[in-house]
Amino acid sequence: MDTPKFSAEKIKVLRLIARLNIGGPAIHTILLSRHMASLGYQTILVSGQVGSEEGDMNYLAKAEGVVPLIIPRLGRRLLLLSDLVAFLRILPLLFSWRPQIVHTHTAKAGAVGRAAAAVYNTAQGARHRAQGLVRRMFRRQGTQWQRESINNGKCKVVHTFHGHVLSGYFSPLKSKFFLLIEKMLARLTDVIVVVSEAQRKELFEKYGIGKLEQYRVIPLGLNLGQFIQATRGMSDLRSDLGLSGHRDSLVAIVGRLTAIKNHILFLESVRALMRENSETRVRFLIVGDGELREDLEGMAKDLELVDRVFFTGWLRDLRPLYADLDVLAVTSNNEGTPVAVIEAMAAGVPVIATDVGGVRELISDFGFRIAELSEAGFEICERGVLVRKGDVRGFAKGLKYLLENPEKGREMGRRGREYALAHHTKEKLVSNMDRLYRSLLERHSR
Repeated sequence: MDTPKFSAEKIKVLRLIARLNIGGPAIHTILLSRHMASLGYQTILVSGQVGSEEGDMNYLAKAEGVVPLIIPRLGRRLLLLSDLVAFLRILPLLFSWRPQIVHTHTAKAGAVGRAAAAVYNTAQGARHRAQGLVRRMFRRQGTQWQRESINNGKCKVVHTFHGHVLSGYFSPLKSKFFLLIEKMLARLTDVIVVVSEAQRKELFEKYGIGKLEQYRVIPLGLNLGQFIQATRGMSDLRSDLGLSGHRDSLVAIVGRLTAIKNHILFLESVRALMRENSETRVRFLIVGDGELREDLEGMAKDLELVDRVFFTGWLRDLRPLYADLDVLAVTSNNEGTPVAVIEAMAAGVPVIATDVGGVRELISDFGFRIAELSEAGFEICERGVLVRKGDVRGFAKGLKYLLENPEKGREMGRRGREYALAHHTKEKLVSNMDRLYRSLLERHSR
């Protein structure tokens, strides 16, 4: 499909995200802001402040030459006064800069940003109608007015669901409240972008958000070249952990230490694995930080895993980790498209993960099962192993399978690398978003 042609000196995009904390949404917005400039876009990236317990990705923005506009009140938590202050900061920016596209990312920025865009578009529509009335009264119909009739000053509104907070984050009552808000916000949105087909089905078919024609699937895109070049032995990580030789294994889980990532399942699975295979030479890394770190460290001690499980905190450069890694683990209760899975696949690392969100699309082409293994609680797929959410025994058995079958793990890693390079590069992300934006503006002008 050819990219629609839309003539404009610069297409202005106001991009909003709640905060640039470590994770896929921050990487996504930074890369789009940086690399769409060469295609004729001028972007202002608006962000809130990163929480003290979170990893900060402003270093990536600086490296990419992106300078975000910080609105401190545009934070993670739902606070009515702070949200109102953020709204009142964004609204004047819309009127002064007049973007053609407002693109919001994450729930909080999606709510505040789309509400501001709705007020802006209402005001622009009223202004345009008033100007039209004056022109008709004085019979001033000309080329200039015709051009202004085509572009009435309104912006197109796009929102990306990187994940969602409708399951696993809040109480049932709060979840219903946030679902109601999302259904209302969908009416103010021209396009709803999701990062996987599974996410589209969940949001539209399960939760009833928006209309089917509003949805576009645009997979997450990353700078994968750095991980392709990761080679074993590029760091001292394995030797520092007392590992040596091909018989020694290293398993890691990467992400925020928060309830939705379910590190408890990871620790309990490690305990179950080591109880039956105490002689196995394997170490486990928990990479990341967050509000649950102290609790998880205490749990590791209670489970007598302190000589097996190591907490690293945030690592800015993950190439040495993936280079020395044998298996990446994901135990989340809810996911969009996990960045760590894509990065690990690009580095040729097999993955074991809970079957949530868009994870299956990353790991499995067909979701096939091997009959004799189906009762074991895990599923062998093309690029890794899938486990039911919350299944400690199944996760431990799936992990054991990967550790005992390194040749099959390497084949999964090879397929994973091919898949990541075909579907999740930053170049593909930028191309897909460019096509979406131009088609929106082309329809608008017609």
